[in-house]
Order: sequence, then structure tokens, then C-alpha cells
Amino acid sequence: MKRLVGIIFVVAFTTFAVVDAIHGFVSSDGFHYFSAQPRRLLFVAGIGIVGGLIAFGFSVLSPGLQRGVKLVVLGLGASFVLLGGGYLSFQIANLPVRLDPTTARLVPATPRQIPWLLVLGTIGIAGLIWFEFYQVVRHRDCVA
Repeated sequence: MKRLVGIIFVVAFTTFAVVDAIHGFVSSDGFHYFSAQPRRLLFVAGIGIVGGLIAFGFSVLSPGLQRGVKLVVLGLGASFVLLGGGYLSFQIANLPVRLDPTTARLVPATPRQIPWLLVLGTIGIAGLIWFEFYQVVRHRDCVA
């Protein structure tokens, strides 16, 4: 019974996701976006083909080589996310201020909490990537 409920849940969720994707494509006028410049569609198709070839190439590697590639990609990805978060923090620290005419005080031109939430988000994403890196390092036999 639990298996049947799980299958029904997965089918319903997948159906909802597909319908939502189609609705989003139609409502955002994707047809006109891609038909205005057909090169855009070729670019998207090229990304799909190259991504598929990379995934196929990764799948035919030996398990040891797969693990090494995964460690390098995860390490570089987490490092770049951390660098991006550091750069974002630097930019947020230099946000412009304006003079509030009612109080004659300097106030931020943009709400300060929104950009800091972006910084916290990048730190969280980097933490998750480093955690996955740690899991790959810890489990030598598990590759995928």
C-alpha cells in the first residue's frame, strides 16, 4: 500500500511539474522569443547536446576516474561559489547611501537585508557543495 501511494505521489508530482513547465513556457511567450531569432533555439539545442555528450563521457570513465573528476568539479564549484559570495559581500559593503530629507541622516539607497540574504544564500550553497565533497571523500567505494 505504501508503495502504491509513493508511485501515485511521484506520478502526480511529475505530471504537475510538466504541466507547470508547459504553462510557464506558453504564458511567458516562449514561442515568439525563440521564433524571433532561431539562433536562440540552436544555442539551447547545442547546450543540450554538449551536456549530453559530457554526461555520456563521464559515465564511461572508470569508477576511480569518475571519483577524481567529481572531487575536482565539486571542489572548484564550491570555491567559485565562495569567491562569488566574497565578491558579493565586498560589493554590499560599498552600497550607495542617500540623504533622508526628513531626518537629515544618511540611509542606504537599497534595503540592506536583501543583499545580505543573497550572501547568506551563497554561503549556504557553498556549504552544501563542500558537504557533498566531504561525502565523496569519505566514501571511497561510492561514485554516483
